[in-house]
Amino acid sequence: MKTVIVPLVLAASQLVWWPGGLLPGAPPVGDPLLAGVTVLATVLTAAVLCLRRSRPVVALAGAVAAITVAYLASPYDGALTIAAADLVALYSVAAWKPRRTWVTALVLLSVWQAAVGWLEFGVNSEGITEAGFTIVAYVVTAGAGVARQQWRAGRRAAADALQQATTAHREAGSGERQRLSAELHDVSAHHLTSIVVSMNAARRLRETRPELLAESLVAAAATAREALTELRALLGASGRAPTGPHLTDRLAELSDAFTRLGQHVTLDAPDPGPLPLPVAEAAHAVVREALTNTLRYAPGGAVRVRLLLDVGQLHVVVENGAVSVGGNVVRLGSGRGLAGLRRRVTALGGGLTAGPAGEDGWRVSAVLPSVGSAAPPSERWWSSRRTPLIDVGIVAMILTFSIAGLYMPDDDGWTVRPVPLGIWPVFLLIAHSAPLLVRRRAPWLAWAGVFATAGLWPLWLTPDGMTENLASALIFALGAEAVAVYTVGAHARHQWLSLIVMPASGAVIGAVAVAVALKTAWDASERVHPGVTVVLAGLGGAAMASPVVVAWAGGFVVRLRRDGVVRREHTAVLEAVAAAEHEARAERVRLVGGLRAQVLRHTEQVVAAADDGDPDEVVAAARAALAAMRELLTALDPPTTSTAAERPDVLAVPA
Repeated sequence: MKTVIVPLVLAASQLVWWPGGLLPGAPPVGDPLLAGVTVLATVLTAAVLCLRRSRPVVALAGAVAAITVAYLASPYDGALTIAAADLVALYSVAAWKPRRTWVTALVLLSVWQAAVGWLEFGVNSEGITEAGFTIVAYVVTAGAGVARQQWRAGRRAAADALQQATTAHREAGSGERQRLSAELHDVSAHHLTSIVVSMNAARRLRETRPELLAESLVAAAATAREALTELRALLGASGRAPTGPHLTDRLAELSDAFTRLGQHVTLDAPDPGPLPLPVAEAAHAVVREALTNTLRYAPGGAVRVRLLLDVGQLHVVVENGAVSVGGNVVRLGSGRGLAGLRRRVTALGGGLTAGPAGEDGWRVSAVLPSVGSAAPPSERWWSSRRTPLIDVGIVAMILTFSIAGLYMPDDDGWTVRPVPLGIWPVFLLIAHSAPLLVRRRAPWLAWAGVFATAGLWPLWLTPDGMTENLASALIFALGAEAVAVYTVGAHARHQWLSLIVMPASGAVIGAVAVAVALKTAWDASERVHPGVTVVLAGLGGAAMASPVVVAWAGGFVVRLRRDGVVRREHTAVLEAVAAAEHEARAERVRLVGGLRAQVLRHTEQVVAAADDGDPDEVVAAARAALAAMRELLTALDPPTTSTAAERPDVLAVPA
């Protein structure tokens, strides 16, 4: 229904104006056939405008064709109101179509308008002036449509954020179980596995190298305490394990730790620079999981860890030599670590592969985004500093009308009249309007620039007073003041502080009125009484009070509506996120009891046995903790068929 109202109003007003002739000043109806053609073109224009939402380009093309027919069939000023149909259609194109489409439409419309002006007026001052005014109106209309498109894009982004938060709330329980499963595997499994591997090796070599047993007991106690610290961190308020230092430093520490366990780890990790926290955590988890698997599959083997930087991507590669899986082995883990890592990496927009490398080796490779979804720095710089098209259009419109008023041709011959004071008023008009180009980024600066140049208006006075040309230009230029005050009300950082703009604007206008009185008196060699000066200042400020209040109120109302919409959207997202966090926290609290009972107790026994110097009890307690963890991980994140088909990544060591 909304799409029909505007076309009906345009068509009805056109038919009432001409050929209806129901309003004073309407041109007379001449040829009935031409009048009928105009009526038909009006109806066609209204019909195609009804398509402006669904097919804006078709609506614009149809409206332009129908308006052209109406122009040619009607007398001068006959197709008066229906001529605005192309503006309505252009607004829809700019509001609903991409930049290339509406820019093309804007250029073609400008060419069309110039052609119509040539057909109607010929190549003269009148045709050029008419075409210039209309083209400026096109620019302003397209700018308004683009602003509307950007507003709708912001609303869609807010709706998407709310949808994501709502989905997170709905899936908070299962998501928290998967996250806890991944964190348990990441921060603790490799500690317990390293204890089993090192203690088994020390027990086998106790006869020939008894010193290794004492060293392994000390290392087991330290490793078990570190595992306890990380497990307890998972039970804390944050629910996250400590992230530690920079990624490169953390990988170096990880490599050193596995080197002490007998692996020959080579690290090739250039500094990747700042990374998003989830990406850095995922990269660290990939390396830790892969190194833990090499310890289980190929203890004592050579391993190479590499970070490769690409455009927008971080490649993590871990390769080891011959894999040894023969002999009597004991299963220690859940066999689902790589599947969990693959899910974690995929959620970040990356990918993970694991498979044979060379004859007997194995490679784990992950690709992660090294930057967020934000635009490149150069694009962000341009986006933050470019001037919206609507602001360019506003400045162009003010300048066009002001300069046209300054050099307005006479009514008969359309010849440009000479302007007093030479060319300098044009430069003053440009300086007066140009600050509006930054009105959205710096509203107070734009206001100050406009009103500072307004203080130069008394210089427009000639010895003969204000001429007609100068007065016309001055009246149109006052639009800059209105836009500047509106902008402060709509975009100033502190909304209630924008109230200051009203008395400040009145004071400037009052000062200008006083300066005009003083200059007039000076030119006339008269003396002005101080009381008259005060009265003139008061009258000047009062004369501008109503327009200033209306302009500020308009901007302030727009601001309240805009901020209200954004605030409601933000509140809805926050509420959904808070509900999701509450659900996840409740799920974690429910799961913590099982974690403490099944894993922490056995890990504490590892520490006690290591302190007592009992290697057999250390191995038994570590295996019991791993078995308990495997059961807990299975309960948190049951394996799927595809997971079961994966190569067990937390597998076995020689017994």
